[in-house]
Amino acid sequence: MSITVRNLSFSYGRLPVLEQVSAEAEAGRITALLGPNAVGKSTLLRCVIGALRPGAGEVLLDGRPAHRLRGRRIARRIAYVPQRSVVSAAFTVREVVRLGRYALEMDEKRVDEAIERLELTEVSERPYPALSVGQQQRVALARAVAQLAVRGLLVLDEPMAAMDLRHAHNCFSLLRRLADQGVTVLIAMHDISAAATIADDAWLLAGGPPGRLVAAGTVAEVMEPDRLEDVFGLGFEWVQRPSGGRVLLAGTCSVVDPGTM
Repeated sequence: MSITVRNLSFSYGRLPVLEQVSAEAEAGRITALLGPNAVGKSTLLRCVIGALRPGAGEVLLDGRPAHRLRGRRIARRIAYVPQRSVVSAAFTVREVVRLGRYALEMDEKRVDEAIERLELTEVSERPYPALSVGQQQRVALARAVAQLAVRGLLVLDEPMAAMDLRHAHNCFSLLRRLADQGVTVLIAMHDISAAATIADDAWLLAGGPPGRLVAAGTVAEVMEPDRLEDVFGLGFEWVQRPSGGRVLLAGTCSVVDPGTM
């Protein structure tokens, strides 16, 4: 599913959040949505999935306005993982993952596969509220995987923020496999290192409020040191590694140049 954002602006009442954002994401690729806090990343994601209607401009999904998609059609084509999934009832992990099939035909095989892929088998009968935040994030991703159809759209808002390194790595690998199978992945991230290693493309927001698009393109095109320094207020520098390839350094943070991988 392709994404086209055209001249999108959005405000909460009198507070402008996004202004004149235009970008595209292609099917079967991972696009990282980057930027500091309070530039409108979460709001932009919610506009993309049709949960919010822009005050100006539009979001097109495969050429159709996002806010006009309804019911089973949107459930088959779009899966969304928020920053924090709230489940107030004491549903088990399996029951929460099964909710991904709520608007679709129940498919226990898909549910089992999602639980296994996110390494949740051992806790599948445990109450969701009893899990750690990192485990809950994996449950939310499993629910989306159980829902998502081939060539659908997976939108994620900081989904690995509380995961340990191994599980985050496994989840990034899963996103890569899904993209290779034709799923379009749009993921908001603060971890620039991870974005450089997992993503094909990037949208970079700055300002705020309102947030504005600074650059959109391949990861290598967007992550220019001067541009990143302007946006994040940190010095970035590409350096050559003795073993080959380049690394983008910013304090203690390093980013592998995707063009040398």
